[in-house]
Amino acid sequence: MMTKTYTFSFVTLLLAMTTYTSTLAQTAELLSSYTSDNIANMATYFQLPASVYTAEYGVDAYRVTYEMPYLDSTITVSGAMFIPIGTDKGCSLPVITYMHGTIFKRTDAPSFLSGEGSLGYLMSSPGYITLMPDYVGLGISDLMHPYVHAQSEADAGVYLLQAAETLGLELGFSFDDEFYSTGYSQGGHASMAFSRELQENWSEEYPLTASAPLSGPYDISGTQSIQIAESDTYSNPAYIAYNIIGWNSYYGNIYEDLSEIFQEPYATGLPALFDGDTDAATINAYLPDLLSDMLQQGIIEELTNNPDHPFNIAAQDNDVYQWVPLSPMKMYYCTEDEQVFYQNALVAEEWMNANGATSVVTSNGGALDHGDCAGPAIIGGMLWMQTYHQECESVEVNEIDEFVWSIAPNPAINGITTLHGLPLNVKWKVRDLAGRMIQIGEGVSINFSGFSEGMFLIETEKWGTKRVLLN
Repeated sequence: MMTKTYTFSFVTLLLAMTTYTSTLAQTAELLSSYTSDNIANMATYFQLPASVYTAEYGVDAYRVTYEMPYLDSTITVSGAMFIPIGTDKGCSLPVITYMHGTIFKRTDAPSFLSGEGSLGYLMSSPGYITLMPDYVGLGISDLMHPYVHAQSEADAGVYLLQAAETLGLELGFSFDDEFYSTGYSQGGHASMAFSRELQENWSEEYPLTASAPLSGPYDISGTQSIQIAESDTYSNPAYIAYNIIGWNSYYGNIYEDLSEIFQEPYATGLPALFDGDTDAATINAYLPDLLSDMLQQGIIEELTNNPDHPFNIAAQDNDVYQWVPLSPMKMYYCTEDEQVFYQNALVAEEWMNANGATSVVTSNGGALDHGDCAGPAIIGGMLWMQTYHQECESVEVNEIDEFVWSIAPNPAINGITTLHGLPLNVKWKVRDLAGRMIQIGEGVSINFSGFSEGMFLIETEKWGTKRVLLN
């Protein structure tokens, strides 16, 4: 295994003409490299026919550590980043953010290349940057994971995007204007939360091209909670404990003592099992088959009849379907799913379309359970999103060298400068030296009127980044 760490710092900014740093720190550790042949063999293992999938490039896999806001502080988290090797240097790359499903062990997270982490090679080899956040409390984070907590899932994705974009200036890649979102199970919930966050708060920086949430609990307060409450058993009782203990670590008001929710010995024994080192099978084996033997008598009735119970309020806070996607969305589900009930997708589709969505659909994967549904859904979502990709026009890219185009006048004495040697419709972003977005536009003329004096970075789509001084 190869290990190499890249750190982007303020010193780098002072030494390089085409770099900037964000206000939050990030590092990238090279973990492994797969050749296109390695990935082709992986595709064969997953029974991906050559007629629909080609392993075009080798892929470098990195562990990215980065900072994000959480509760009242800034914390350090991790995620996986997969970069295709040998792509046209003149072409920026599309970005897929893949959200992983439920895990209990921190080292099962994507940045340890465990479980779903290996999917990053498959997703990146056709020429995509693939990002996989570990989430709060998983990977290198030693906090309690707030299971299916929408805002922290979304933030983990957004701040990984920012970290990767900054690191790309040193590692030699850049984003184009295509951003995709997908994920399975908990990852379906996280993908929906992340897609909503991009559309509502980051559409200028990271415009969502298409999203494919897969078998996710989008309607926790309704569909998911109701069907669990109506049954004597649940296939993974560890998930119920994960949800309650995880949300309490964030909201702090689900319970004062776990015995309010769970009977003994589980009220006393469960916290030690959520240590980040114990797997789902061990926790499920510890818990009883019947919910009535695990949960306190009357708690189901209390939750059912009291909409103001803190758990119900938290559940509504983490429903992720009541918004109207402006870009194409396809939700995959299977009808024999015993873990995430398929009606979640139907409820989401109905609400979105009733409220004005024009490109939201669902796809029925058939009578498969949750485990068997995963492969077809993940691959189907990936291939469907690829239909929205527009190939980089490499002939045009080769006609312009990112180091040949120029900015004049520089310094921009009167507040106006021109990008010489670029297409008339070039898209650009202006950032300050802290990496903050100042202006977004299109064309070869940039007006800095009203800006304070100082150094700014003009980041172009496809052609690289240069600095301009405003006097």
